Amino acid sequence: MKDRFTLNLDKTIFQNQILETEWGERRKKTIQVCYYNGCGVVYGEKEPLSDKSVTHGLCPKHLKICLKEIKAEVEKLMDISKNFKVLIVEDSALFRESFTVSLQERFPFVEFYGAGDGEEALQKVETYHPNLIFMDIRLPGESGLELTRKIKTSHPDIVIIILTSYDLPEYREAAARYKADYFLSKGYSGTENIFKLVEFILPSSAENQSR
Repeated sequence: MKDRFTLNLDKTIFQNQILETEWGERRKKTIQVCYYNGCGVVYGEKEPLSDKSVTHGLCPKHLKICLKEIKAEVEKLMDISKNFKVLIVEDSALFRESFTVSLQERFPFVEFYGAGDGEEALQKVETYHPNLIFMDIRLPGESGLELTRKIKTSHPDIVIIILTSYDLPEYREAAARYKADYFLSKGYSGTENIFKLVEFILPSSAENQSR
């Protein structure tokens, strides 16, 4: 007489056999058609049968081609964005660090730097030559708006995004007067919208839009 362990093992083996049979039957009822650039080649079956459903994938030949294309695109993205630098000027270390982490997860090939006040920001602008700056308005000492004016005077090609909790008309007017490129409110600009703006500013995005 079989013990309980043996009975449970037999039951498991039996259930696995049923699943394997069902999966085998399911595969018999489908044909796989390569969708790469309208290839249409049926693979995995010698002949398509009229009573089978169709699933789409990549035939072995085009799977290799597709993987090579993906690799090339990744390498291209790395080459384009590896020299792109972002400076985050924000007096709150907690916000600065969390914002940096969010951006790094979305844009892993971009270099990120942080500054807590105007003096540090100016030093890092001269040291790292960032392409993009996220600028808070209320900073220790010099305001972010005055800092924007100084940076734009000496480095007009740097894109500056004002990112502040103080979305006031006078601040928006001053930001425009001091040549800031964008003005975003921390409270109303979702992370995804900020990501889309960075993607638009990145060279790869400009290149894609020109095609």
